[in-house]
This record gives sequence, structure tokens and C-alpha cells, in this order.
Amino acid sequence: MITIHQENEIKAFLQKKKLSSAIFNEIYDHFVVQILELMQANLSFQEAFLETKIGWQYELEMVKADILSFKRIARIEKAVLKSRFKNIILTSICISMLGLGAFLFLNDYFYIIQACLAVFCFSMLLYNFAFKKMKFREYIELSFHPLIIRNLIVGCILFLAVGYFSQNLYFYDFGMAKVFTMYGMLVQIQLLYFRSKKVNVLI
Repeated sequence: MITIHQENEIKAFLQKKKLSSAIFNEIYDHFVVQILELMQANLSFQEAFLETKIGWQYELEMVKADILSFKRIARIEKAVLKSRFKNIILTSICISMLGLGAFLFLNDYFYIIQACLAVFCFSMLLYNFAFKKMKFREYIELSFHPLIIRNLIVGCILFLAVGYFSQNLYFYDFGMAKVFTMYGMLVQIQLLYFRSKKVNVLI
């Protein structure tokens, strides 16, 4: 059996990896099971613990969270975040395409949708502050979130390209630029939603 002191030693090791609660609990369970199996094979706790840590070395290695982030997280956490960010991007693109359709065929409805998204985004922000789910420091982190920065970079390239090819000083009136703004709001809304649910999105 593993003693309480030994359980705390396992938890202390995993806490250094700054894992989200869901991943922490899952890996902790794996550690306990593997250590118990090794101890049944006549290894001491420290030997079993060391062997288990070696077995998880690759998954728990601290790496850069994103090319546009200074944060370092465990590799296994990065894999989960990568999948989560991919879903955020795909959802935002799909809804933005619907927005593009509204812009092309139902122009008045597009501006209503855009206004509703802006109000919803602001409401999510107020909700996070009002119920203390988000600190001001975390809002600053959101402003420099890798997905937000990536949007700004792509947006600048898009606006410059549209301005160059259209030769129009008012190129922001071009539909794609407005749809891209909608895409940016959708990304931010999802980040705020996940943050309110205490889901790790690098905030």
C-alpha cells in the first residue's frame, strides 16, 4: 500500500508540472496504479516512483505552450490544448462562413449578428469579472493570447492584401474584413467561456 506521505510526494511532483485539474487527476491515478504494480514486483516505493517518472518523462517534459507564448507547460497538456484550440478555430471559421453568407445575401442581418456577438462578448467579460472567475491580470493575458495575436497578424496581412488589390482607401468596408472581425470575436467569446468553466486555455 502507498502511505499518505507517499501520496503527497507523488502529488508534489505532479504539481510542479502545472497540469490542469482534469489531467492532474488522470495522471495521478496512472502513477498510483503503476507504482503499486511495481511495488508488488518487490520494488521499494522510491524505486517504483523513479521508474514511473522515467516512463512518463516524455509526456511530462516542460515545453513552450505555443510559438507565440512564453509559458511552458507539460507536453501532454500542450497536446490537449492544441486539440482544444483547433476546435475553437474550426467553430469560429464555420460560424464566420455563415456570417459571410449573411453579409452577401442578407446584409442587414449581418450587422445585427455582429452587434449581438459584440454584446455577448462584453457580457461574457462582465460575467467573468462579476463572479470573480477572471482577474484583471488574466484579462491582460487574454489580450496577448496566442490565438488573439495570431488573429491580429493574419488580420493585418488580410487588410493590407485587400487594400493593395482593391486599390481602395476604404478597404475595411470589404466584406472579408468584417467577417474576419466576427471571427476574432468568436475566438474571444470561446476563450472567455472556457475560462469561466475553469478549462485551461492558457489564461
